[in-house]
Amino acid sequence: MSVQLARLADASMTVAVSRAAPGDLAAGVETKLSRIDGVRAVESQELCGLQPGLNDVAVEVEVTLALDADLPDEPSAVADALEDAFGVSAVTVEATRGVPPDPADGAAADVV
Repeated sequence: MSVQLARLADASMTVAVSRAAPGDLAAGVETKLSRIDGVRAVESQELCGLQPGLNDVAVEVEVTLALDADLPDEPSAVADALEDAFGVSAVTVEATRGVPPDPADGAAADVV
């Protein structure tokens, strides 16, 4: 079994959350971001501001995203991939970094 390092990206962006979305704004941001190709999960988020619109709310957010291996390593390329998603704009990726797999997940090979 091969072990792949997970990658994280620290980013700030604006996400348009529909007023009809279920849950609160944080849940709306997480749902929209986790649906983007190449994003495995939203690890953390901090809402920094919002601008109400007619049909949606533009939420300024700082997030840490778990990324798939098929996204490039360069922060600018990750930002471009995120900004290609509908309703995501003003993306700045401060850094991407690899993290080792968690042995509790059973992903690490046994050491003899």
